[in-house]
Amino acid sequence: MGKLIFWVVVIFAVLFALRLYNAAQAKKRRDANAAAGVAGPMVRCEKCGVYLPRSEAVKIGDAFRCNEPNCLPP
Repeated sequence: MGKLIFWVVVIFAVLFALRLYNAAQAKKRRDANAAAGVAGPMVRCEKCGVYLPRSEAVKIGDAFRCNEPNCLPP
């Protein structure tokens, strides 16, 4: 019975270590993307059809618009 408990604990420790490793790798990828200038998800302007980063878009209702004067509502 002691050996079974030992192996269960070892398996959980390995799974936990893998989870920590994967989380660290995901953080490195996010940091690398931020340093490389990846702006995030892209959205399409409802009026002119240009794709732009969501962080630079203006949300009007359920749609997105770019910051150009001809695309913004009066």
